[in-house]
Amino acid sequence: MTMNTLPLFYKKVVPVNQEQHRQLRIKAVDNYGFARQTNSVYIAAVEFSRACQHYPIVFAEDSAGAAFPLVLLGLQANQNLYVDSHGAWNAGYIPAYARRYPFILASPAADSDQFTVCIDEGYAGFTTAKQGQPLFDEAGEQAASLKQAVDFLKEYQSHVTLTQQFCQRLAEIRVLEPMQASVKMHSGEEFNLAGFTCVSREKLKALDAEQLAALLKAEQLELVYAHLLSLQNLELLMRRIAKDKDATS
Repeated sequence: MTMNTLPLFYKKVVPVNQEQHRQLRIKAVDNYGFARQTNSVYIAAVEFSRACQHYPIVFAEDSAGAAFPLVLLGLQANQNLYVDSHGAWNAGYIPAYARRYPFILASPAADSDQFTVCIDEGYAGFTTAKQGQPLFDEAGEQAASLKQAVDFLKEYQSHVTLTQQFCQRLAEIRVLEPMQASVKMHSGEEFNLAGFTCVSREKLKALDAEQLAALLKAEQLELVYAHLLSLQNLELLMRRIAKDKDATS
């Protein structure tokens, strides 16, 4: 994120400061209620192989027209069918975007490669009481909890860069097209998916040998097939909607 934008979930992002946050402790993030009102989150390419088993993976465009991948968590606005009323994330894999919370890397500008470790001070799991894990030790150095979070953020950012390269390749070979999906429930209720793109199987088959070889060499062809396979999980979302309605009726 850039310093002047707030990403999904985050309310009050500030740089981690040794003096300001020396007494701060963090409770384990085992409640994902903060994600209850979102129907999609960013997914990195390295996550495709696991995410495709649980979620539909689609693509959207940012304000500059660049594609980026998402997992669908619901079919309506403010609908996350994977997080229950108690904040439990009910799936075999939780996207790293959610797992990194309440930590995040911020940069002064979108094209900057300089990042600052930040936290969301609005996270309810931060406390100055003797609960949870400290961010800093008695000497004022990073404690294990903060070191672990920083390492995770650095690894995550490297995968974001690789994901951007993958999406640039998809744009170059022009295989993305708007999704034409209308999901009809057994109850007759219908959902139209708009604003997303997916890889066209026809355009993929029309690629020449050189283009396919480049995808294969970059280990990106398997990402394409993981994405295509994941679209079968739209049926899973339908079942979750039906289950959710049964539980509340």
